Amino acid sequence: MSKSSGTSRYPGLTPTKDNLDAEQSVQHEYLANITKKVYNGTIVTQNPDESMAGPFNILLYTPTMAQPWCNLQLATAGLLPPVEAESAVLGVLSITRAVYGIYAHTILAQKAGFTLSQVEAMLAGDCPSDITERQSAIFKLAVKLAQMRGPLDSVSFNEALFVLGRDGVTAAIQQSAAFMHAAILLNAADVGLPNSVE
Repeated sequence: MSKSSGTSRYPGLTPTKDNLDAEQSVQHEYLANITKKVYNGTIVTQNPDESMAGPFNILLYTPTMAQPWCNLQLATAGLLPPVEAESAVLGVLSITRAVYGIYAHTILAQKAGFTLSQVEAMLAGDCPSDITERQSAIFKLAVKLAQMRGPLDSVSFNEALFVLGRDGVTAAIQQSAAFMHAAILLNAADVGLPNSVE
């Protein structure tokens, strides 16, 4: 993984640099608070200069999107048990290769219950044989969703439907779609590792 190379695309917005307008300042405080509450220091979401890391700094450039985006991410993450949600995220990351996402979800997926070797295999696009049938179905569906250009093929949909049921498939699709949004933000802004991460 690489250090952040995207700072020139979206320079860090922070109170200490006095480069936030009034609306951005409100959303910076919101993002700083919500990320501390959700992640509790598990991953770096704020750089030493108080600028936000990951997708959060980019959100400040469209401040009306900050809270709705966070609400969407939190709502979709709650549709599945954490380890299943991470199955979808890892499937998406195996295709998008978003650097900050790989950093963050290597940690978060282990916290949810995967081993490091399982996470590494999934990020490489390989489905481990020692994960559950549901985790495997979600991972494979997420990979297909991240790859698709046009409608999802019937075989992939029906394979997931057989294991997950319609509600489970829908939850996996929602989680994958929400994380695709995050991955697109990260890759478009060329966001790498937080400044404090080696």
